Amino acid sequence: MNLTQLARKGFTVVEGLAETDLLRVVQPLGHIRVDRRSPELIRDIKPQPLNVAKPNTLSSRYGMGKFPFHTDSAHWERPANYLLLYCVSPGQGMRPTFLQDSWAWRLNNDQTNLACRALWAVGHRRVWLSHVAERTGDRISFRFDMDCMRPMTAEARELNSILDDKIRTTDQLRIDWQIGNLLVIDNSRMLHARGAANRPDSDRVLKRILVGGG
Repeated sequence: MNLTQLARKGFTVVEGLAETDLLRVVQPLGHIRVDRRSPELIRDIKPQPLNVAKPNTLSSRYGMGKFPFHTDSAHWERPANYLLLYCVSPGQGMRPTFLQDSWAWRLNNDQTNLACRALWAVGHRRVWLSHVAERTGDRISFRFDMDCMRPMTAEARELNSILDDKIRTTDQLRIDWQIGNLLVIDNSRMLHARGAANRPDSDRVLKRILVGGG
């Protein structure tokens, strides 16, 4: 794994990786964390129709369609540091994944302060208040998922409008999947989205691993 590229670009891709080597590759990044709803260390994720998706998941809202840009595990008290996606099968629909770098939003000082200050409700069953951004030294970490977060104040609604515009106008990077490719994402920096399929693709299988956070 190219850790230098991961730090510089916010993501890296490992090609031609055997599935049996996944845990070995993940080890330098930290401890694997699990979602309480799906406690597997390595979880299979597939496009699912609305009627079979678990409640309060993106599949339960968008079914077999596209997913919007979001941070994975944004509902956690501390979202995962890294998201890893491994391709078992790209599926006949050849559905891509898109990445967007929050550093490319180029928020000014006032907008950054607003992101660190404005209050958002987070979660479904247990709702709590948080911020979209947090300063850690000279770095800004983001959490953003409009399907488990909602603005609670006028400041948060103002920020939501700003971020919607940034996400809409900022360049995206397209990832086209091949069997054995591992995408490693800095989840505190990069947002990701699921693209559209050009035909039904219930045969698309990715494995998901979350590292850090909790």
